[in-house]
Amino acid sequence: MFKGVDHVVIAVKDLDAAVARYETIYGMGASERREAPAAGMKMAFFRFPESFIELVSNLGDEGPIAKRLEERGEGVHLVAMQVDDLEATLAGLRAGGVRLVGDPGPGNPVKGQVFIHPSMTGGVLTQLVQK
Repeated sequence: MFKGVDHVVIAVKDLDAAVARYETIYGMGASERREAPAAGMKMAFFRFPESFIELVSNLGDEGPIAKRLEERGEGVHLVAMQVDDLEATLAGLRAGGVRLVGDPGPGNPVKGQVFIHPSMTGGVLTQLVQK
């Protein structure tokens, strides 16, 4: 069952400039900044009591964020939804014919991230998160 929004990821061209804008908007500093060289991205997090906003930017010319920025510019990259039971949620989505990305298939354990394909949600990549 879906419990609500876990976090929203926003792709930005200039992470430092975006962090400064969001610090002004939220009236607080970024909680954390880090890089993920293997994924070709750098991130900044704004944490709230029950959710967070993640700003992401590319480290180079390759990777999913670089591709997203080139194709669609800045904006919401994904919405992560919290679920109480990932396996049961996946089973229900499969039964409903929902197209998934990263789904290991029935009877196989989830080893990475699973997403609802954007074609199912009007263009919004939706990540499924179980805490």
